[in-house]
Amino acid sequence: MNAQPKKDPPPAAPVVDVKLVREVGVGCDLLAVAGIPGTAKAFAGGTDGKIYLIDFDEAKPNPVTWAAHTGYVSGLALAGKYLVSGGSDHQLIWWDAETREKVRGLETHDKKWVRSVAASPDGKLVASAGDDMVGRLWDATSGKLIHELKGHDKLTPYQLASKLYCVRFSPDGKHLATGDQTGTAVVWDAAGGKEVGRVRAPNLYTSDTNGHTYGGIRALAFSPDGTRLALAGNIAGDTSTITNSKALVQAFDWKAGKMTQDIPVKVNAFFEAVAFHPKEPWLFAATGAGEGKKVVILDVEKASVLQEITSNTPLFDVALNAVGDTLVAVGRKKAFCWRLTRRDPQ
Repeated sequence: MNAQPKKDPPPAAPVVDVKLVREVGVGCDLLAVAGIPGTAKAFAGGTDGKIYLIDFDEAKPNPVTWAAHTGYVSGLALAGKYLVSGGSDHQLIWWDAETREKVRGLETHDKKWVRSVAASPDGKLVASAGDDMVGRLWDATSGKLIHELKGHDKLTPYQLASKLYCVRFSPDGKHLATGDQTGTAVVWDAAGGKEVGRVRAPNLYTSDTNGHTYGGIRALAFSPDGTRLALAGNIAGDTSTITNSKALVQAFDWKAGKMTQDIPVKVNAFFEAVAFHPKEPWLFAATGAGEGKKVVILDVEKASVLQEITSNTPLFDVALNAVGDTLVAVGRKKAFCWRLTRRDPQ
């Protein structure tokens, strides 16, 4: 018999060299972050109702803070010259990003928690998601309401109040997506405010018999080409505990309504935030509630873990800069900044 030719081994996966630039301690948990383009600065929202301006280039950062909300600051977005914040006090507030002066404040989302805020890539639109289960699109300059995005059920299948956790724009700004507690994500046309896609991730949702619901889509992100939508949370079980569970990311071809990747990660935690790398097939997923304390870098094409960045504290939000070489994360009483460099195996 003729010997079969040996196949070349698959190329080794690249390595991401990670350098910690700065670790900054604060007096409260930080729930949201918005990086300032072209700088090493970021705004962060705290559970103490304050917004923190952190300069990671400083050897010993001393964050500038100001009182912003009477509850948690749970959403932040930079839209042109404005910083827009949302909170558990039902407020959506515009700030001058340079002077930090308040421009306008709106009590919105039917006096329910404003969970998430996002800005379109061109800075002309602001989107918010709240526990009234309605997404809203705003003119970033005037603060005028443009569209109400109604498509999420107010009640879970167990007839309990649901939550609308997150909203994000696609990289081209033509679409945005909202994700709820039942594992349902809706994609909207940004221009017309109409639903153009819907995907369901039932493994991200569960309930118990004590009148509570658990899980849900805690974070979502569009791929750089806008064709895929990554949904993140925790694999739902038949109990309310996180113990012995797994964090989970599922990616969907949202136009086809088809799941393309299923990526469970063995860590007793929720993925609380996700961000796609702008050039590589990598997704950065931060672990928060539970026993997380790291950012997991996922290779979405291979549906596998590429590597992990430890943080020594649970993380609740991340921001990746436009070229993908700086990652900022915020969490339990700390903020982190890392520099990232791709290194191909020799």
